[in-house]
Amino acid sequence: MLRTGLFLFFSIICTADAAVPSVKVLIAKSLNNVVVEGMDLQKTVKDSRRSKQYSGRKSLAFNCGSRKTLGSNKNSILVASLSSPTGLISWGRHKYQGELQLLTAGTNERCDLVNSIPLEAYITTLLAKEMHGSWPVEALKAQAVAARTYAYERLKKSHTGKLYDLESSEKDQVSGTFFDATENTLKASKDTEGEILIGPSGKISPAFFHSKCGGKTLRPDQVWGGVEEGYRSVNCTFCKKTGLKDWNGKIQNKKLVNMVDQVLKKYYSDTVTDHNLKLMPDSLHNSEIRLYAGDRLHIIKKSYLRNTVGRDVLPSNNFIMTAKNNEFKVEGQGYGHGVGMCQLGALELAKRGYDYKQILSFYFPRHRIMTAYRQ
Repeated sequence: MLRTGLFLFFSIICTADAAVPSVKVLIAKSLNNVVVEGMDLQKTVKDSRRSKQYSGRKSLAFNCGSRKTLGSNKNSILVASLSSPTGLISWGRHKYQGELQLLTAGTNERCDLVNSIPLEAYITTLLAKEMHGSWPVEALKAQAVAARTYAYERLKKSHTGKLYDLESSEKDQVSGTFFDATENTLKASKDTEGEILIGPSGKISPAFFHSKCGGKTLRPDQVWGGVEEGYRSVNCTFCKKTGLKDWNGKIQNKKLVNMVDQVLKKYYSDTVTDHNLKLMPDSLHNSEIRLYAGDRLHIIKKSYLRNTVGRDVLPSNNFIMTAKNNEFKVEGQGYGHGVGMCQLGALELAKRGYDYKQILSFYFPRHRIMTAYRQ
């Protein structure tokens, strides 16, 4: 059971009113051509600052291989911005709120597409992708605060050479489109408007989340090496019977030697000097594996090995490897990097009647909620 004592200090700190910020989200990369459609489109060409309004429904095409489109600037540049007074603009089969921005670099003859959108509108569509639009509102509220914190922290950082704040991918967060929003996601965003997590010192740090922890969450330093304030590893039994089951797989000895060698070179400035690998005793929730290559002991973060081997082979960082004949058997639990909030655990907690503040205080026990802005 959750301890009610965890909830008592998890206070909400209110700040002075501030405008809702907009976030710039990279939604597509390296496109050959871009076709945008909408009602009464307005196109602003950035190099000349010329704007043009198109009456009625209009489709605009951009050839990203054209020198006229690209220009001659070798750095990443904003070519054009497109918006509609209706508030919606289409790219392919998807409709977006806010503004679509065309970026490119003069040397690669490709275009990137960015959606500049108010942060609250971004959260309403993201919830349906990072969780599910039909999930309990309290689980979605917890996700809204975590995702808003992550995006808000990225907004406050300096992005040298970048014309966007974050990507719509597993690298950052997967955002949705206008029609992905549901009644539940709209309510979750509205009821938590402007709320973000802050650490013990009042610093805003990224709030991480993942699909399923498999029994125990991890700290950022256990996975990526960098320390983020306020994180603790917590035991979570709530995702046990929810979602995908435990997994297993096999890695051939030759492939594992190659992967270990890549990890050692990339992260430890080392290399495999003997192809005879021997694994030391391990446990599921250890963040590192210990193995001998010949007579040399190597201690390797499981997350580094997962990044190299791939998520298809190692769906999470909670796994055990054992040697058998000329291959290594892998058994694991959970899905995703394992840091921060377990989404399936949050789902189960919401089903049991816990509210979003209790869910967040369980997975982020040293963080507090702060209201960063209001409409």
